[in-house]
Amino acid sequence: MNKRFLTGTVIVLGLLLSGCSTKADALAEAEAATDTAVVEPSPTSVPEAGECLACHTDKQRLIDTAKPEEEGGEAESKGVG
Repeated sequence: MNKRFLTGTVIVLGLLLSGCSTKADALAEAEAATDTAVVEPSPTSVPEAGECLACHTDKQRLIDTAKPEEEGGEAESKGVG
């Protein structure tokens, strides 16, 4: 019984200590390196004050800039399945 207990204890300790491997340390270092990376924002155009309201309230402008509807596509309820 002493051999079983000793063997079991060694196996359990080996499993517990395997969780303390250097893979976790390497992962933590990689995450720290990505956290400090500088990301520059891409330049975007900023509409003038009131431009959003003017665009969204002008019915003809909305019609002109709307995405055209695609026709001829298969209906969702058709097909196998």
